[in-house]
Amino acid sequence: MISTLFRSASRACIAGAVVAVLASAGLAKADDKAALSSTFALDATSHFISYGADVWGGGDEVSPFSPRSTVFAEGTFTLALADNLSVYLDVWSDNNDNVTSGLGGGIQEIDVNTGIIYTLDKVWSFKLAHGFWNYASAQEKVIDFGVSYSDGNIITHSDAISLNPSVMFHYRYEGNGGQDCGLAVVPGIAPSFSIAPDSPYKPTISVPLSVGIFQDNFQGGDGGYGYASAGVKFSANLAFIPAKYGAWAAAVSLTYYNTPEDSIPNNPEENFVVSDIGISVSF
Repeated sequence: MISTLFRSASRACIAGAVVAVLASAGLAKADDKAALSSTFALDATSHFISYGADVWGGGDEVSPFSPRSTVFAEGTFTLALADNLSVYLDVWSDNNDNVTSGLGGGIQEIDVNTGIIYTLDKVWSFKLAHGFWNYASAQEKVIDFGVSYSDGNIITHSDAISLNPSVMFHYRYEGNGGQDCGLAVVPGIAPSFSIAPDSPYKPTISVPLSVGIFQDNFQGGDGGYGYASAGVKFSANLAFIPAKYGAWAAAVSLTYYNTPEDSIPNNPEENFVVSDIGISVSF
């Protein structure tokens, strides 16, 4: 099942990539600089986790090819309006046969997110986005506001280590099904360690850590502490692929989640591990 969905999603992403490349080339020819960039990604993952909620009930499954696993396909198009200001369109889908789809075929969910990103001094990033999340024959509507700090060696004073602190404010202003409107705040850090900075493959290990803080009933339970996650991720550029075919990268990760029953009552397990294998290409 996963391999079939992976191939289908791959064809869609490749077709979109061709369109994006042609569009980028046209902009570059007109302005001597490509204002449009694009990224396409595929991930096979053991769980679909949405702000701590185990959507498909993966529970104690760990394999990205387990019976409750899924494949995510995503395409992001970013248009630079200025050196420090850009707008983007992101289309994301959840693909599996865990239940009969309300959208058709193996597509369980399609999220369309649009937003604006402002950067300050090349280290601060402010993102404001609106999302239409379509699933189960209905729609969830959200607003996200995120602040991140790409510290490089500013905090650690090491060229090989950065902490990358961030905070996300996620507001669901229209629920889907039995969901209530509500707010989740997710602060976190993602320490990153460059293994071989001079290598074209740039192998990197990151250790993302985050905590979710909920408004009452955000995930059907109590407010306050919602969940915590701690992961380890290895990523590398696929430098053996010629640059004319885009900038390719691959990553694998394991992430531990603690999701108290009082906050997220519908998860089959309070503690579980999520695995993910992904590949992406940027133009």
